[in-house]
Amino acid sequence: MNYLQHFEYERIVEACVAGAGDFGRGVLRQARSMPGLAARVAIDVTPERAAEALRFAGVPDAEIMVCHSPDEAKKAWQSGAYVAAGAFEDVQELPFDILVESTGIPEVGARYAEAALQAGKHVGIATKETESVVGPYLTQLAYRQGRLFTPLDGDQPSLLIGLVTWARTLGFEIIAAGKSSEYDFIWDEAAGSVQCNGVSFPAPGLAELWELPKGAERETVEARGKALAAIPQISVPDLCEMVNVANATGLGPDRPEFHAMVLRIGEVPTLLDLETHGGVLRGNDRLEVFNCLRRPDEISFAGGVFIVVRCEDPHVWSLLRDKGHILSRSGNCAMIYLPRHLLGLEAPISLLDAVLNGLPSGGGRAAAPKFDLTARATQAIRAGQRLEMRGHHRHIEGLRPEVHPGAPLSSDAMVPFYLLPGAEVVRDIAPNQPITLADVVLPDSRLHQLRQEQDLLFHGQDAPSSLRQNADNAIG
Repeated sequence: MNYLQHFEYERIVEACVAGAGDFGRGVLRQARSMPGLAARVAIDVTPERAAEALRFAGVPDAEIMVCHSPDEAKKAWQSGAYVAAGAFEDVQELPFDILVESTGIPEVGARYAEAALQAGKHVGIATKETESVVGPYLTQLAYRQGRLFTPLDGDQPSLLIGLVTWARTLGFEIIAAGKSSEYDFIWDEAAGSVQCNGVSFPAPGLAELWELPKGAERETVEARGKALAAIPQISVPDLCEMVNVANATGLGPDRPEFHAMVLRIGEVPTLLDLETHGGVLRGNDRLEVFNCLRRPDEISFAGGVFIVVRCEDPHVWSLLRDKGHILSRSGNCAMIYLPRHLLGLEAPISLLDAVLNGLPSGGGRAAAPKFDLTARATQAIRAGQRLEMRGHHRHIEGLRPEVHPGAPLSSDAMVPFYLLPGAEVVRDIAPNQPITLADVVLPDSRLHQLRQEQDLLFHGQDAPSSLRQNADNAIG
């Protein structure tokens, strides 16, 4: 594809960036270099922090106006200045085309995305937590408004959706698709340790597990996982992103907790094949995450995405193997991959596509709540405890993520993971118990309300009667 021909720059696309962290700053910075994109509006928890992000993106301080009200924002826009604000409400009437929602806070993402769509803006969502709970609803709300709600290139869900749909366009049989975990497992052979995310872990015996003996691949990989059990091998962000891909593409996990194996790059197609061919999967069209094991001088796969496809023509794939493409040991399947994601630096491709071409980077009208990201207790949780979301990875202590078929909220249904922050536990929860609505009282939030509306929209009569009473307020 020639991207310069794909976008006709008849006008400049105006973007507003909400959440000026790493992703948002990337968009702000890249817009400074692009002829077809401007990002003159930034929002963060305070206007001063938004202004700081604009300065980091190279905007001269004299061109930035710190705004605390809609009137100040309007005056700044009309003067041609960059607008630094502390809330979407202060800028929603400005004439920008698309909101980049990258706050990373599930409730804020829901409120900002809904408000932007209702104000006639497109929404590019980088807050995967919000999308995992109500993405299909916001997608349909956008279409009703004549706008788009779309994931963004630069994050793994959009990149993986692109790779999956590319393969489907070409007629490939997809066995598996997924991503590597965010941080490689880097083996220091001399020290007998593995480093992950800046922390060193002892790895005795890994030398004996480095190569996979023919015929004992699965057993060796299982032993690897146990040898490195001190390192987290699955995370909430990984499965959150895979839920969003599942709802866009229809692919699903082989098991709720994923296999999450520790693999060297060249081993991926051998293990992520069907059981009948020596792999671990029970069928095609599976979503998976793996942990990339490598030496310090080997290429990283941190955050990359991949597909595993069936090799239909042995001659062609033998030729491709000779050119360096990665095939399974059996030669029955091959991995095709993008070993990178560039965060906000490549997100503008999706912004331009949405505004100029009316094309989403996600599932579009096909998006539906096929799967939910849910939670299972890893320890005893007592009644009266309040669940808190913490850290960069938005985890909740004592809970691990799983992916299950989507279901409307009900007393015996598992609660979507990102509805749980702030919830009060109302009865004791045992280790390994799934968290259901009967276990908690959810906080009153717009995210919760939108999830109820999503349940009505997609599940109709299967939704609880308490929700059906509000059906007239739902879309459609």
